[in-house]
Amino acid sequence: MSTQSPTLTTNNNNNNNNINSIANQCNKRIAMVCASNQNRSLEAHHLFVKNGFKNIRSFGTSAHCKLPGPSIHQPNIFPFGTPYQEIYTSLKNQDQELYIRNGLLNMLERNISVKLAPEKWQEEQQSKFEIVYTFDQRVYDAVIEDLLQRDVSSTLLQPVHIINLQVKDTHEEAVGGAQHALEITTIIEKTQNWEEKLDQILEDFYKQTSRQLLHTLMFY
Repeated sequence: MSTQSPTLTTNNNNNNNNINSIANQCNKRIAMVCASNQNRSLEAHHLFVKNGFKNIRSFGTSAHCKLPGPSIHQPNIFPFGTPYQEIYTSLKNQDQELYIRNGLLNMLERNISVKLAPEKWQEEQQSKFEIVYTFDQRVYDAVIEDLLQRDVSSTLLQPVHIINLQVKDTHEEAVGGAQHALEITTIIEKTQNWEEKLDQILEDFYKQTSRQLLHTLMFY
């Protein structure tokens, strides 16, 4: 064990340095989107920022932010734009022990460190992104539907690659989904003419990881 540890540490350090170098050179605008902009999209947002990526945003597509409550029939509902700190305080006052146990308070502490409040994808009409990662097929469909409904009369349309990674909405699965989004982005950044090769990149990634993936190219 003592002879293997230094090698693993060195490999991890080299990998981290490699990702940081790629992040510093990356100028792509990337969006992370899930249903409520609470778990999966924020885990990815947090991981990318932690590794040095700068042009990262995150959003939700649902009508409101929905979090587990005291029972399956009593979810906690918050409007988009409600600060994470306010949500944290509300749940803590409601039942601190429950929300520590199920990980919600810990998740919200992470969210607070990333940005002020959950944002709704459909309400962001100004920003343009080269890559949009979604983490559920329903969210993927919602993003595509929204883009199809937008005014595309402008002659300055820009391409956007929407990539869906099918990820269960649990804390553990969100970590894995975020890591896979980071790995795909790292591969993209290392690849010349990546847009022409993206389908092959995703096919190879699926073979390596068995992560279900969807991809579509749109202009807006």
